[in-house]
Amino acid sequence: MSTELRRHLRGPRGFLFAMMGFYALVVGGYGAFATMADYSETFNSTERAIRDYVRLLEEHSKRTIDSTDLLILRLSDRIISKGQLPQPGDYDTERRLMAAMANGSPQTETMYLVDPSGKLFLASRPIPQHATDATGQDYFNVLKNGHENMFIGKVTRDPFTTNFTFPVARRITDAQGRFLGIAVATIPNLYFKEFYHNLAVGSTPAMGVYKLDGAILVREPITRDDDVINRNMAGSDLFTKQLPLSSINTYRGKLDNDNVQRVISYRKIENPPLLVWMGISEADALSDWYWRAWRNAGIAFFTLLVMSGLSWLVLRAVGHEEIARDDLERANDSLRRSNADLEQFAYIASHDLQEPLRQIGSYVQLLERRYKDKLDSDAITFIDYTVEGVKRLQSLIHELLAYSSVGTRRSPFAQTNLTDLARRAVLHLSGDIKASGAEVLVETLPTLSVDAPQIEAVFQQLVSNGLRFQSKGAVPRLRIWAEEHKDDWVISVKDNGIGIDAQYFDRIFLIFKRLHSRTDYPGDGIGLALCQRVIERHGGRIWVESEPGQGAVFRFLLPKAIHQISLPSGTP
Repeated sequence: MSTELRRHLRGPRGFLFAMMGFYALVVGGYGAFATMADYSETFNSTERAIRDYVRLLEEHSKRTIDSTDLLILRLSDRIISKGQLPQPGDYDTERRLMAAMANGSPQTETMYLVDPSGKLFLASRPIPQHATDATGQDYFNVLKNGHENMFIGKVTRDPFTTNFTFPVARRITDAQGRFLGIAVATIPNLYFKEFYHNLAVGSTPAMGVYKLDGAILVREPITRDDDVINRNMAGSDLFTKQLPLSSINTYRGKLDNDNVQRVISYRKIENPPLLVWMGISEADALSDWYWRAWRNAGIAFFTLLVMSGLSWLVLRAVGHEEIARDDLERANDSLRRSNADLEQFAYIASHDLQEPLRQIGSYVQLLERRYKDKLDSDAITFIDYTVEGVKRLQSLIHELLAYSSVGTRRSPFAQTNLTDLARRAVLHLSGDIKASGAEVLVETLPTLSVDAPQIEAVFQQLVSNGLRFQSKGAVPRLRIWAEEHKDDWVISVKDNGIGIDAQYFDRIFLIFKRLHSRTDYPGDGIGLALCQRVIERHGGRIWVESEPGQGAVFRFLLPKAIHQISLPSGTP
């Protein structure tokens, strides 16, 4: 491998090429495995389906033959009760009766009677001239000689309709056992064809009902050159290879009358002695599988194209990202230095401003005491304004210093009972509480890992707000409680004060933002901003729920597993 190629494949490029190769291997391997597993399952499901279908065909064949035999028995019993075959004078009546019986039986094509000499003399349809001799039918000699009482014949052309049918015949004897004739009913191939066409057996289905000697009763499809009447299936693979192994089985193979590979299932029936089978061509069985296989191959190819395109885009972006990362690191270093300088400036400014302010206040008050008698009322008022402004500025600087130091001058997190913190905060405000006659209820709060002084300051600020923001003459009532959730606790401080309009819910947490004048409600507009900064440092959030005149509920969320959040130094 050349030096240039090795250099090209190092780092992110080499990783991306390796990832692409691995992805192609995984997609190809999994695709092949899934496709073959789907192939196997498709055949298994086809075999299960064809076994179910052949059971249905078995039941259908038995019911069809049994129903036809019952029909013949009704006709035979009528003749036996009279002791003789119908006479020429009764032919019209008997023909109408037989036609009604045949038409009322959906599986019956034609019913007819054969006398002992083999002459077909009465039927449910008009008898063609060429169809009066039944001596050549397979059922005639068997029943005439008394070998059986009921016989199922092989497939033939119905002498009346020329459709492929097979006969169900029964021997008729009188009370003395004398042979009177044969009653026959034919069952059309079409009746079975309609049955299996209602099943989901594909575009080239196949089925058959054979006698156990190989004679064909029903078979579909029947090709133009297929001599089913004179053909016997005893030499077919079904009889010579499959049936000796098992009386019930499912296998893959081809039929003797076509060259279609099929999934074939068969069942041997003892009574009546028949062999029924059905087949689904493998092409029909796999049609959905072919579609799924091509679809999956297309999806895999498309995803490989997408991955290749994305990899190319990533490779292009790698160089830009390295440059951007270097720029970002330099910017972060500059920002950290700026934040540190800003924090130091805020602290020094807040700290160093207090001394000049104290001197200003002291000297102005000294002027008032020494020269009070020499100053007019306007001068005294101006001095009062100055002293008040100095005090307010000192308070503002103190709170600004506290706000700026939340992220830096802090205590370590420790397991602390919040009930104790809330009660200490209330104790600090005992003077205001006593003066206003307020009622403050502190319920049991949880123990969490917190910065105790900062959380105590939050309680003190929220309680102080609840005491201050009251209607004139109102008695403050405050309640502090906690609600446990899956991963956190929600602490609530509720008051009965003047309330807050919903449009100001976000604004009140901004630093120096006030909703009222200082003459109505004293304060500097830093308290709630300080609370929000403390709660965010603890990984939580704070919000308010209120309506004007209905009081307010300040809630803050603290995670059960609190991880200290590093706030940007020196940023509000």
